[in-house]
Amino acid sequence: MDKPISVYIHIPFCKTRCNYCDFNTFTGMESFISPYLASVKEEIRNCVISMEINQPVHSIYLGGGTPSLLSPEQIRELIQTVRDHFIVTRDAEITMEMNPGDLIPEKTLVLRSTGVNRVSLGMQSAINEELKCMGRRHSVEQTLDTYYRLRGAGFDNINLDLIFGYPGQTMESWRYSLEKALELEPDHISLYALSVEKGTPLENQILSGNLKALPDDTIADMYDSACEMMKEHRYIHYEISNWSRTHQTESRHNKQYWYIEPYLGFGSGAHSYFSHVRIKNVSSIKEYIERINFNRPWENTYPAAEEIIALSELTEMKDVVIFGLRLLQEGVNPTKFKERFGLNLEDIFHYQLKKLLANGYVYYNQEGNLVLNEKYAFVSNQIFLEFV
Repeated sequence: MDKPISVYIHIPFCKTRCNYCDFNTFTGMESFISPYLASVKEEIRNCVISMEINQPVHSIYLGGGTPSLLSPEQIRELIQTVRDHFIVTRDAEITMEMNPGDLIPEKTLVLRSTGVNRVSLGMQSAINEELKCMGRRHSVEQTLDTYYRLRGAGFDNINLDLIFGYPGQTMESWRYSLEKALELEPDHISLYALSVEKGTPLENQILSGNLKALPDDTIADMYDSACEMMKEHRYIHYEISNWSRTHQTESRHNKQYWYIEPYLGFGSGAHSYFSHVRIKNVSSIKEYIERINFNRPWENTYPAAEEIIALSELTEMKDVVIFGLRLLQEGVNPTKFKERFGLNLEDIFHYQLKKLLANGYVYYNQEGNLVLNEKYAFVSNQIFLEFV
């Protein structure tokens, strides 16, 4: 059987925008939800035909934006469209990102019937003052209520997202938030260091002096402290920013990205990687809808694309190493590397590996895989520059 692929569906709508967010999201455009979803379904239907895709799909991810703004029926129809046009495996991981507070009681049980079997909940903090500062529209109480109702509805694979390094956050408040998250015993936890992006309200607040960015050393200490806490609670640190209770609850969809295996993205601003080509769709909701509907019958394989890049073999080899090293337990398997490219890992990156091995940044584990030294995980981007 062909290697499985993954499907990502972007839902760009938000009620409000967090002040640190630079994702492809839009507020005040709810009137476009129906025509947008119709266009996404059209893109899915015709993609399979125009690209002659036969590989099975083993993960579907509804990201955003705020997918939880959609009705259960809209969610069900999106997932069913994928099932109608792809071969979806029986054990497919189907994830939906959710904002705490969006899951009203009558929606909880219905959500389980849509096919979603994994929920990623944007907790971010366990302190209401910090959530307000971030521009989040939910409260700690709503996070707890949503989490318990998801458990009550039978969801046995829940991820919690938390942010550290936000202006005003202290080591004490960060450890408190993480401890409260761990008390819930989620199946997976993602911990992300704040990145101050250009043009965001957060950057403007920092530049104007209204907020003060935390020192890099403080943020690094927060990461180290989190690693210790996660280890104490016996979570598996399988990727730089991700922990799971068991290997079975590692994010299958995200691992598809880290393995540099094929995935198809649908919707505005969505990314795809297929047949050695990277594709990025237009970001504008209106332009996306126009492009999808203007191209009927389809004469263009990627009608919504604003960027199409054919990757060289060297670029793919670099990506396999960089993203493989993010997987702290698995790393890069030299045998699989040779099977994929027909070349030896050590021959292609002799200079880089010699330097990194000598400095102790990477090493070969008992299985013979090249892995990142975990104590350098927080500064891994600087190490990865060796392969750029």
